[in-house]
Amino acid sequence: MRYCGRNFSAAELADIQRLIASNPEDSRAALSRRVCELLHWYWQDGRLKDMSCRVAMLRMQDDGLVKLPPPRQAVTKHYFIQFLR
Repeated sequence: MRYCGRNFSAAELADIQRLIASNPEDSRAALSRRVCELLHWYWQDGRLKDMSCRVAMLRMQDDGLVKLPPPRQAVTKHYFIQFLR
């Protein structure tokens, strides 16, 4: 499967599913950081590709491949307006 410019093998998807299941108290952000570290998914400057990973995991959830915990905070329209400025 391909998400956010990265191919995920069946073994990697299984690893992601296990990681999510074994860390039910973690937020989506924390899980994405763990997944990046697990899969060695970094930018060239060494930063984790955690936002790309979060988007990928949301798309995986939409496709029925993973079950993420519910979001802890509701994202508001105001946040996006401030973010885009």
